[in-house]
Amino acid sequence: MIVALETATTACSAALCATDGSVVAERVSLAGPAHSRLLLPFVREVLEEAGRGWDDVGTVAAGLGPGAFTGLRIGIATARALAQADGRAELAGVPTLSALALALAGAPEAASGGRLVPLVDGRRREVFAAVFEPDGDGVRQIEDVAVVPADELAGWLADRGPVVVGGDGAALYGELLPPSARAAAGVVAPTAAMVGRAVACGAPGVVRGPDLVLPLYGRAPDAKPRAAGPGSPGAGGPTRGCAP
Repeated sequence: MIVALETATTACSAALCATDGSVVAERVSLAGPAHSRLLLPFVREVLEEAGRGWDDVGTVAAGLGPGAFTGLRIGIATARALAQADGRAELAGVPTLSALALALAGAPEAASGGRLVPLVDGRRREVFAAVFEPDGDGVRQIEDVAVVPADELAGWLADRGPVVVGGDGAALYGELLPPSARAAAGVVAPTAAMVGRAVACGAPGVVRGPDLVLPLYGRAPDAKPRAAGPGSPGAGGPTRGCAP
């Protein structure tokens, strides 16, 4: 079975999925952010609800973003810790936009065709976006991740013809969507259930193993380190990134 986590946005969720991606139990809080407080209790609750233990878990999966720095670090670090503590479960990750795209492909609004464009709030009045097409039972990515200013979103979407959109970015900027964009009512935020299904189905960008399960921030952080003064520790040396 798959324990899946998703923390790329203010929503926090955990899910227990079967190996085919179907949801066995799920917990979702859309009123966040409260990842550090809710995530591990959610994991415990989904296992208890399903009557399962860690011996039943073969994979721990996390949404990789792009999204909020803090949320991503909490989710991926938690997934790493759970897999490492188990010592047997595989660690996997999937780009959050791929998981959202797979959910959009199954939405009723996608039945009439069109490309799939998941939108994640990037703050700063921007959204993270990518473009996908249905591909059999899955999806195929046809445009890489873009950071789109909210003021340019209508034109950016209109240039891509009829599209189905979803995610918290679509909910936040719904009034800016062009007539060619149909919002999927049931896809309001990325969730752990979407992550579990995406990993099970081999959605675009799925990776496995601690060397590859890394956050996809999408851009540089808002907070900048202060420049070190002469003689300060690390002055003149390279900047080192922190592992999640």
